[in-house]
Amino acid sequence: MRAHASVPRGAAAYGRAEVNDILVVGGGFAGLVCAASLAESGFSVTVLEALHLPLEALRGEMMHPRAVRALDALGLSAVLRDRGSVDVAGFATFDGASRPPVILPYSRGKGLGLEHKEILTAFRQKLGARVRLETGAKAEALLLDGGRVGGVRCVDGREFRARLVVAADGRDSRMRKLFAVPTEVALKSYMFGVTVAGDTLPQPGYGNVFVGAPGPILAYPFGGGQVRMCIDVPLEAPRGTERLIDYVATRYAAFVPPSIRGPMIESLRCDAFRLCAVHQITTDACVVPGGAIVGDAGGCSHPVTAGGMTLACHDVLLLTDCLVRDGLTDVALAAYQRQRYGFVRARELFTASLYDVLRGNGPGAEALREAVFRYWEDGRSRQASLDLLSGEESRSRAFLVEYSRVLGHAATELGAYAWQTMDARGAMRRTKSLAGTAYECLDLAIEKAVSALRLSLPQIGRGASRGLTSIGAESGNGRVRQARARAPARESRATF
Repeated sequence: MRAHASVPRGAAAYGRAEVNDILVVGGGFAGLVCAASLAESGFSVTVLEALHLPLEALRGEMMHPRAVRALDALGLSAVLRDRGSVDVAGFATFDGASRPPVILPYSRGKGLGLEHKEILTAFRQKLGARVRLETGAKAEALLLDGGRVGGVRCVDGREFRARLVVAADGRDSRMRKLFAVPTEVALKSYMFGVTVAGDTLPQPGYGNVFVGAPGPILAYPFGGGQVRMCIDVPLEAPRGTERLIDYVATRYAAFVPPSIRGPMIESLRCDAFRLCAVHQITTDACVVPGGAIVGDAGGCSHPVTAGGMTLACHDVLLLTDCLVRDGLTDVALAAYQRQRYGFVRARELFTASLYDVLRGNGPGAEALREAVFRYWEDGRSRQASLDLLSGEESRSRAFLVEYSRVLGHAATELGAYAWQTMDARGAMRRTKSLAGTAYECLDLAIEKAVSALRLSLPQIGRGASRGLTSIGAESGNGRVRQARARAPARESRATF
């Protein structure tokens, strides 16, 4: 493959140093699982982590059965159970504090809940003999070899070289910026992470979802007899911590069942919470010559579906399969990108649509939310929707089939409303809003499907580098323009 003439900011050529097979930048959930998977497949792996101790922050703590099965295969789930993880049987969704919940059980095993810091601590201890972990190693710049990534330089001056560099440094990824990957970032909302002690979940053993307030609430057990409540707060909410606490206490409490309402408010008043911004991050590439991206660094959606760790496990296993099959080659990287985005775009579509419905912002979304609960009266529908949420079903067309069934329920409800109230104007207003909401969803579905298809198709004449984004891409207007690497027309498996 020809060298690239342009070198991105923060990159430097390197001299002689120890070379690993693979360098994983980021020692969070995605990075450690990636290191475990690659080491299990026989690669020599070094992990660079900026922090000396596991991060204490509002990050992934609940995972679906698909992620648990991945950890089982890597021998990592047992260490989480040793540290007190709890099983999660599915979801219980509450439409108001007084109505009985809709129970949505998993179809293939159970999920898992554990405090984020405990997950990372367990993984570090488990991988100690299999993976080299360098803490206090904050990546600052790329090391280039003939236009391809060959390692990284850290802020303390240390340099690490490898035949492949994997970016697993989370949603605020520094590596994604250094790779110049085409990215769109949108601030969606804010989130309170509230810790509640005791047996307070209205539906124990499940992820509990409460809707009806200005934003949805997800509550789940995460070990030690504790419950985490993730409270979504819209962007138009009052500014300032004290005003936000009052806002949540007054606008959300009525939609939370009594068993957990008081403890939630008490925890907020006692400052037993964490506050973070919720971003939707969409990437249009996940590989560059000599580099790949996994997990939230490659894009993330709203955490209401608790899908972040499931996506990370999907990326890790897929990347490992490609590298085992085709070696440390451009062929493997291009195959990883082609296969990744079908799953990713389906997750983005489902999460965005579900969040809009659960938030109920506007008459159309409110009508859809009411229709969803009517749709869930059917056991088949409950299973189909949870399979989509948990990643067991990842086809966009499966989502569209279920979405059309929800629309059918919404249309029936609107007809009944018009007949019972004789309010033609109100019915027309609701119908118009519903049509607008449905159109937005369909438009998003088309956009995601086209993007997934484009990224999944081999590019004729691009050889081994087909689909690889040049690390010399330029950025503009907050979005990086994509440039394709040149290569001979004949496919090559040259090892790098």
